Amino acid sequence: MGWRVFSASATGKTHLDQGLPCQDASAHAVVGEILVAAVCDGAGSARYSQAGAEFFARSTVHALATRLRQGEELPELEPALFEQAIAAVIGRVREALQEIAIAAGAGLDDYATTVVGVVADPRGGGFFHIGDGVGVACSRLAAAGPDISLPLNGEYANETFFVTGPDWRRRLRTTAIRQDPSSVLLMSDGSMPFAMCKGNSGLYGPFIEPVERFLRQAPSGHAGCQALAATLADPRTHAITGDDKTLLIAHRE
Repeated sequence: MGWRVFSASATGKTHLDQGLPCQDASAHAVVGEILVAAVCDGAGSARYSQAGAEFFARSTVHALATRLRQGEELPELEPALFEQAIAAVIGRVREALQEIAIAAGAGLDDYATTVVGVVADPRGGGFFHIGDGVGVACSRLAAAGPDISLPLNGEYANETFFVTGPDWRRRLRTTAIRQDPSSVLLMSDGSMPFAMCKGNSGLYGPFIEPVERFLRQAPSGHAGCQALAATLADPRTHAITGDDKTLLIAHRE
């Protein structure tokens, strides 16, 4: 049984009206039975937030996938060791981005982005998270509710924490995924108003269930991603949120 992964981003109405590109990004890899994925949401106030989100999503997934190919059993680590392994990867990605920033005459804060990511296999795994966005893992065990990595924002409205910030290590959170996840979803905060229930207690069925049914029957990954992108870009979402929207859905077959 393997993972089938679909992901898409759509520019929010606020950025459409301003003529700006989407500042969200996602990346994923499948190494044997292990899913690695990340969704990043660039800060609208940062000069190079789009580049920061793209770099962090891509580089974090690549670094984790490399460690898995080298034989590290990340999903099976105890929670404290899992967090240490994730922190080591994020620290190196930050260092690489710092070099890019210096070459551009910029600082890390110019590339500010959040991150919500996952490493999971049939035996479980874990989410890693700095800032807003949500991660949800649903189990094949009928009695088990979803494992959810919730957003953590700042003291004020529209304030969050960034993986590029000086206090990133203190803000890094991990959440264990129980055995036998059948699906994993990552999303930026722009998708949360219509993909999550109020209070973020679970996925909002009237939206998610038809989307997942279609994706499970999609003739190809490309077709599924195109359909997901069209759903996220639907003008009806503009009445719900003006933010950029990213949604990554992984099914284990």
